[in-house]
Amino acid sequence: MIPYFRFVSVLFFSLTSFLCFAQDNKEIDSLLAQGDRYLYVDWDSSKMFLQQAETLALESQNEKDMGRVANMLGSLHYVGGNYAESMRNFSKANDIFNRNPDKKELAYALNGRGLIYLSQHDYARAIEIWERCIPLNRELGDDYGLGKSYFNKSIAEMELKQYQKADESLTTALNLLEKFKEKPLYAMALNRFAKINFELNDLVKAEEFYTRVLNIKPEVTTWEKTFANTGLAEIYLVRENPGKALQYGLIAEQLAEKAKAFWDKERATKVIAIAYENLGDYGNALKYTKLNKAYSDSLYSENKNSEISYLQLQLTAADNLNLLREKEIAEQEAAFNSKLAITLIIALIVTIVGFLLYARLLKQKEEINTQLEAKQTEIENQNQKLEAINEEKNKLFSILSHDLKSPINSVKQLLEIEEKGFLSESESQKVRKMLIRQVTETDEMLSKLLRWSHAQLDGILTNRVETQLAPMLQDQIGHMEYQTSNKNIQIDSTGLKSPEMVLVDPQQISIIFQNCLHNAIKFSEPNSQIKVWLSDEEETYQKLHIKDFGIGIDAEKLAEIQSQQVRVKSTDGTLKEKGTGLGLQLVKQFMDKNQGIFEIKSEVGKGTEIILSFEKIKRETPSNQLTS
Repeated sequence: MIPYFRFVSVLFFSLTSFLCFAQDNKEIDSLLAQGDRYLYVDWDSSKMFLQQAETLALESQNEKDMGRVANMLGSLHYVGGNYAESMRNFSKANDIFNRNPDKKELAYALNGRGLIYLSQHDYARAIEIWERCIPLNRELGDDYGLGKSYFNKSIAEMELKQYQKADESLTTALNLLEKFKEKPLYAMALNRFAKINFELNDLVKAEEFYTRVLNIKPEVTTWEKTFANTGLAEIYLVRENPGKALQYGLIAEQLAEKAKAFWDKERATKVIAIAYENLGDYGNALKYTKLNKAYSDSLYSENKNSEISYLQLQLTAADNLNLLREKEIAEQEAAFNSKLAITLIIALIVTIVGFLLYARLLKQKEEINTQLEAKQTEIENQNQKLEAINEEKNKLFSILSHDLKSPINSVKQLLEIEEKGFLSESESQKVRKMLIRQVTETDEMLSKLLRWSHAQLDGILTNRVETQLAPMLQDQIGHMEYQTSNKNIQIDSTGLKSPEMVLVDPQQISIIFQNCLHNAIKFSEPNSQIKVWLSDEEETYQKLHIKDFGIGIDAEKLAEIQSQQVRVKSTDGTLKEKGTGLGLQLVKQFMDKNQGIFEIKSEVGKGTEIILSFEKIKRETPSNQLTS
């Protein structure tokens, strides 16, 4: 009787456990479906459902359920802009489905990792990931997943300006997604097709695809309606129909506000500002220009933070690798101790055999210690590399912030002058033209600095090439128009006529010229002059002279500038202009990297002369020109 009762109890417990597991699994499926449904509609609701699913998965300890939840959480954090957290979840899912094969979920995780690389502008790596997804989706017969992979691949190809490849990928995606018109991805693909045709100047085709998006029934998501309306506004701007452009732009702005999408707000307000300006409504044009500037600044800050988070994620991965190595070392030590204990017991039983084994183990111990020392050295070297990366990152941010400070201050001053309303209409128009030019030049400079800074993340690199200094100097003088006009300073550049070529890194030399000219203007009196000229007297070096007739530098400060490697405390300019103390530090550092010579001469009350010497290109004299 007792065995029978025990059998019934075990059977009842097993059945109850199975039913509970089945119920939990059903609830997780439902919560994941709800999370996916609200992903592009109501982010907070999607987060709530996915957190509930995560709790159930952790309680059940079912690895596949945890992997499915990690995939959805990766998508959630990607939509929310938290790329570091998104990458952690997709990597977790990737690891789970490599151990517990599920090709559909593995393809989903790979697709998510590709989106992270896309967000960090690593387009080649993103394309490589999606090319791994495509055969997986084909094997599964998953047309929707296949369409998604081709769609994402087309975006990366567009960013690389490979429009022909992007057109082919997007055409394939649209053909696959025709069966899934109710899904948001179908509208996204149409919008991207319109964008490609707009970039290729096929306005008719672009308008056709944007219109198809707006006519989809039932209606598409707010995000896709925003993208399409802004796209139509851009088309009508090109067609010189600002009234129609304004109509679509205002609709796009309302939709973007509803979706709380900063990127779409920035795109819509830019179109609206241009439309108002073309219509002659300068008040509203200024209003939307300010709005666009605010959204642009916010997006720039978010992008910078996401890049920093992405860098921190990479550093965390390196730290995890160190921990894994330390664990391996500890396991080796534990194995050694176990062997040693066994050997000592055997030595008590059989003395001779024990001594032999003990000698052998001593030799093993020496080998393991050697391995430990090698591992420790490797870890220390890696930590030094990580510290160097962090130091170079901070240095790059200092360079970016310093070089952007001057043009941004100029924009600020122009806006303050305009806002006070003390100017006549003609003066106001002149100020606006100067403002547009300053913003354009600042945008161009920011793009160059960002491209340069991305190339420097492994350390500040110097690539010296043949360069003519005079055109670069003239460009930098043009960039200083507002500062010179504000103090009524004339820059005499008649001495910039040398055809000589020198070996320099053009990006670093632009930073040198900008800082030297900025200092000369800063410490010159109003209504004065600055002279800039090139001299070729020396055979080895070409010299650039930048001389002002301002307040000069006293002997103590001059000695501090010439001798110290640290940042020199900044001095206010003749109109109380502020500084950071970074300018001359950058000039000296980049001159050293370009194998140049930095000199400075100054006398209080008489002005300052900076002399920069650059290595000339050595030309071989043709044999037929040699003389005895």
